[in-house]
Amino acid sequence: MTISPAQAHFIKPLLGVFKRTPGADENAYFRLLKDKLSSFEQEDLLAAADHLSTNAENQTWPLLRDCIRACEAARAKRNPRPNIPVPADGPRLPEPAAMRILAADVPEVALRACDGDWIVCLLEFVQDKKRVPTGREIDDCKAQTSRTDAKIEEHCTLANGSALDQMISRMIIGIHAKRERVKSAMKEMLRCPASQVAE
Repeated sequence: MTISPAQAHFIKPLLGVFKRTPGADENAYFRLLKDKLSSFEQEDLLAAADHLSTNAENQTWPLLRDCIRACEAARAKRNPRPNIPVPADGPRLPEPAAMRILAADVPEVALRACDGDWIVCLLEFVQDKKRVPTGREIDDCKAQTSRTDAKIEEHCTLANGSALDQMISRMIIGIHAKRERVKSAMKEMLRCPASQVAE
């Protein structure tokens, strides 16, 4: 009869340490133990047995759950999970959610941003950071818009009708269209913030 890995590498090494099983039926305990530990590798069984024997406080066999946990801990130590980087901030907030935050928390800043044409930068900040900007961050939103406007003006001055210029022109049209769309939606939300925020 073939001896199971759990019998050979976990139970047998511990027979000299533990004398009593926690339940009344010794055979049932060992049957369950072999069944529950059947998925573990030899190295994990041996390491878990070593850990339990070293830390034994009495001669009663550990509960099934403690044996399983010891094997799981040995396996985790042998095969640690790879350190996969996870984005700290998670996915970007949808536009409507970011607008609701602006309308609820800083409506006056949102209105100034609409009137000053830097609402898109402000909105994108909230989408990315999931909070409203403060102080210097607001100035950065304005400065970013100013830089974009300067590039647009430079392109318009130097444009010569090439295919590349036409593509950039379409991008500029898209930028202006997004500004107008966001500005309109933001001002509408600011006119009736209570109902919009409740949605």
